[in-house]
Amino acid sequence: MIITQRRKNCLEALKKSGVEGLLFAKCANFQYLTESNSLFWQRYCFNLDAPIAGADIIPETLVYMDFSGETTVLTCPACKDNIDSNKNNVVVSYMDQFEDELRHIIKVKKLGIGRDCDEWLKKTLKEVDPQIETTCIETIFDDLRHIKDEYEIDQMRKLAKFTDDAVMYVCRNLKIGMTSWDAERMIVNYGLLNGMQDLSFSPTCGFKTQGSENVQNIEPFEPERKLEEGTMIAFDIGYMNQGYCSDWGRAVYCGKAPEEVKKAYKALNAAQEYMISMIKPGITRFGDLYGYICDKAEELGCYQYLRFKREEIGGNGHHIGIEVHEEPFLKYTSDLILQPGMIFCSEPKMFIKNEGYMRCEDMILVTDNGAESLTKFPRDLFEIDFTKNL
Repeated sequence: MIITQRRKNCLEALKKSGVEGLLFAKCANFQYLTESNSLFWQRYCFNLDAPIAGADIIPETLVYMDFSGETTVLTCPACKDNIDSNKNNVVVSYMDQFEDELRHIIKVKKLGIGRDCDEWLKKTLKEVDPQIETTCIETIFDDLRHIKDEYEIDQMRKLAKFTDDAVMYVCRNLKIGMTSWDAERMIVNYGLLNGMQDLSFSPTCGFKTQGSENVQNIEPFEPERKLEEGTMIAFDIGYMNQGYCSDWGRAVYCGKAPEEVKKAYKALNAAQEYMISMIKPGITRFGDLYGYICDKAEELGCYQYLRFKREEIGGNGHHIGIEVHEEPFLKYTSDLILQPGMIFCSEPKMFIKNEGYMRCEDMILVTDNGAESLTKFPRDLFEIDFTKNL
């Protein structure tokens, strides 16, 4: 078995955790520990907002590790080909046999488990050995997962480009009279036709039409609203492939936009770029970032349009990787110091009542000397004549 540097780091985290071994069903920690990125498992987009895990109740696959540093994956036949057998001991069995298999695999009494399939794990482990004590260690690898390795960065760079290209495809093919649902279905079809495993979350192509009732408030978006002159489209798009997620946002305007709207969208993107330019690895706090956005928006005369002001701590950003929303969120209270290899999403938003709602969300990589946006969609592409091809 190949013991990678990641495995060594995970073992050190285990030794500091207070338990003697760990057992995870399919989840972010399972993928991170086994390095089996092609194994599909159901993510839940907002699993950080509530103690809700994935869709599985009974696990199809489990990974066990103790202080030996080796990992043993217990899997049903349907999943075995997606497990990296060079980095894991693989035991193939039927799900109804998992309890008996675990009796021969687990040799410790203090076991850490995740929240995915936790009720099944607790019940089954008591049947395996009544003396086993379980503790939730869902966050055990969070600090490690903040820093992406070269493989992870490469995967997420590819996903960022794919997401850029997907929205450009929509901008080239959306026409007057088509609906918000039509645009969102284009996003879905683009992923299906190009081999993406899943969406990171349900896509939003939100139409807000100047002067209409639907632009009195940010939400809701109406899936059957038709594209017409004076409509602003707020995109929020993400794909998942080979174990990693993207998350992306921009806005475009159907036809000629009012000057104040153009000014605001330009300011929104300028604020994002300014924030990126201010990042100093090893110095900048994650909680400082939104303040830079507010500073630049204020300097450019558009602070009043920001959806969240300085004194608010709304959804302005988050880390991203195996899951689309990873801790911590971009809040003033975050003391996390940005380090090279971190990837996060910054998503400032503006709303101009009676005019429209606009987003600018980028996947940002912290580098050795600063930061770069992995998403490259042109910031000056805003006004589009949807009666013609781009």
